[in-house]
Amino acid sequence: MKKVRLTFFTITLFGVLFLSACGGNEVGSDTEQQDEPEQEDVAEDEGTEEDTTENREAAEEDTEEEANSGNASDGMDIVAENDAFKVFEPAPDSVVANEFIVRGEARVFEANVSYEFEDGHNILAEGFVTASQGAPEWGEFEITISFDEVANDTGLIVLYEESAKDGSRQNELIIPVKVKD
Repeated sequence: MKKVRLTFFTITLFGVLFLSACGGNEVGSDTEQQDEPEQEDVAEDEGTEEDTTENREAAEEDTEEEANSGNASDGMDIVAENDAFKVFEPAPDSVVANEFIVRGEARVFEANVSYEFEDGHNILAEGFVTASQGAPEWGEFEITISFDEVANDTGLIVLYEESAKDGSRQNELIIPVKVKD
């Protein structure tokens, strides 16, 4: 019985050694191949700290310009925004007449942009429009708001999307405006 155990142990030991030797060469060659690109990366990254800082600052400026450029096709600036809306007009605290247009882009579920216009006491206009594209893309929208009388000389434009789950308001964006007499 001892001979059988010894033979089994010996065969198992040689098998393990053989497999680890075969696998060891592959692992070693993979490791060498992985090390080479890292060395190349280090060589490519060599340069002065000043060059790296200038490149980083240039990239940040490009990102800021893209974020502030508004709708690239219209060249309009973003005057108010959140995760779901980018509004190009009207700007906060601008003066609006009894009919005005709200233009922007939305990234909302099924492209439905809900809105209200209120004067602090009454909802003067409400509804929804459909943006040109639904989330996750940005779609353009345009809302024409008309009203007759206001209780105050100020108003609030409220843009939001309704939750598909429970209908609650999400990503509400409020833009205060002054109402022209």
